[in-house]
Amino acid sequence: MKKKKKPDNIVWDENKEEYIARLLPYGSDTSSPVIDVPNVAGFKKEGVDKASKQFNAELEDLKSKIKKFVKSASDTQFVYSSEFKFTPIVGETYHLYKDEKGNFLSLISPKDWDKEHIGSFRLNSDYKWDQV
Repeated sequence: MKKKKKPDNIVWDENKEEYIARLLPYGSDTSSPVIDVPNVAGFKKEGVDKASKQFNAELEDLKSKIKKFVKSASDTQFVYSSEFKFTPIVGETYHLYKDEKGNFLSLISPKDWDKEHIGSFRLNSDYKWDQV
């Protein structure tokens, strides 16, 4: 005997041969509220925009830190490669000059000496040279 097919709006379980509308987590009647899938495209776009701004801000911060690091490393290498015949004291300011023999570090300020002044540097506690 051939089984008669139920209409589409009837919720019938073929295996158990019973009505299962009461067991469903959603309305199955034609008068049930519409299940509306939210549009998440706006949420995604907003999230991407916010994350992108955050990443760009962090990238700019890293670029700034890298520039400072490179400047500090360059200054430190430049001063340590110059000639000096004394032991510099941490926290003191020294002056870098240039003459015919090369670069040299001195305690004498540029206003008291008529040599080609390259820059003034302070030795910090990490033994790195900072230009002042």
